[in-house]
Parts: sequence; structure tokens; C-alpha cells
Amino acid sequence: QVSALASTAGHFLSISNPILFTMQRWATLAAILLPPWHVTALSPELEAGVQGAMLLSAALPQHGPTPTPELEARMTKTGSAIYHAFELLQTAEQNIEEGQQQMNSKKLLQSASSNLAAGEAVLQKATQELADSTRSKTEITSSFLNSADPLGAPPEPPHSWGQIDNMERRASSKVKFLQSRSKELRSTLREAGVSLVSVASSDKVQTVGDSLNKKEEDALVDFVSTYESH
Repeated sequence: QVSALASTAGHFLSISNPILFTMQRWATLAAILLPPWHVTALSPELEAGVQGAMLLSAALPQHGPTPTPELEARMTKTGSAIYHAFELLQTAEQNIEEGQQQMNSKKLLQSASSNLAAGEAVLQKATQELADSTRSKTEITSSFLNSADPLGAPPEPPHSWGQIDNMERRASSKVKFLQSRSKELRSTLREAGVSLVSVASSDKVQTVGDSLNKKEEDALVDFVSTYESH
């Protein structure tokens, strides 16, 4: 009850009477600076006021430190790399799914092999980009957390950092899913006696990266909007 009363009183002081709120803050400072023997020598009324100020100060919310502009810029760049890796994974998924459909038709088996090789090539590129970005994200987060005062309020990362974390986890899950699908399709084609196209010799591999780079900015905006709406 005392805590709830203190919280309500602090809120009332902060919004309804700025002068009283300022007095409360000065009383809190006095309570900290005065030595114990001096506090005990205060009159009952003043002592009660100091104790009330301390309760109100404890009830007020304390905001922790935020990242520096340098860390913010680094995380923004890392987030863009993660989004780009996810775009590559979507392209890889399209190639692998197309190859699976061609395999199911029993008529375009060699085309299925080519699509599989293209998908695996993009998957490898996306996996490497995601691994590099994840390592960078971990380093940035550690630098931010380690820079905070251990005796102060907990650090407060921006909301956008949480979105980057979610996207990184989503991309990691898609990597595992596509690796399993490509392995399954490769095994099926091999059992069917199809000559498998190597990743290095796939014609589609040469254009995927460049195509994505040209439309990356627009694709990222569209993708983020779609992702946040779900």
C-alpha cells in the first residue's frame, strides 16, 4: 500500500504541481547528502518529509542509457545486411521450390537440377552473409551492454534492435529449413538418375546477387512494412 501510495503521489506531483515536484527532488538530494546523525536530529515533521521524498524518488521511473550514435549506425548497417540475407533466402527458396515442382512433373528433371544448383548457390551466399551479420550484431550489443554503469539503471536498446533480433532468428530458421529441402531434393534427383548440376556451373548464380543489389533499398522498405504488419 505504501508503494502504491508513493507511486500515485509521485505521479500527482509531477503532473499537477511542478513546484512541489521540484521541492521533492531537492528533498531527496538533501536526504542523500545529510549524514545519518543529522537526519536523526531532524524534527519529526521534516524527517517525515524527507522519508516521503525518498519514497517518491524510489517510485519515479528511471530510464537507462541508450546507444551512442556510432553504435546506432553500426546496428543499422548490420540490420540492412540481415534483411538482405533474408531476401537472398527468399530467392533460394523460390529456386528450390521450382526445382521440386519440376521434379514432381517427371518431365523437366534436368531443369530441376539446374534450379536446385542455383538455389544452393544463393543459399550458401545468404548463409555466409547472415553469419557475418549475426557476429557483428552480437559484438555491437555486447559493446552497448558493457558500456553501461553496473550500478545505474539497465541500458535501454532501441525498439528497432528488437526487430533486428527477430529477423535474425527468422532468417536462421529459414536457413535450416532450406538446407533440409535442398538436401532432400538432391537425394531424390540422384535416385532418379539425373545428372546433378554443380553449384559453380549454374548459369543463374551469376545474376542473382547483382539483381538483388540493384533493388535492395526498395525491397527492404517493402519487406519491413510487410513484416511489421503481421
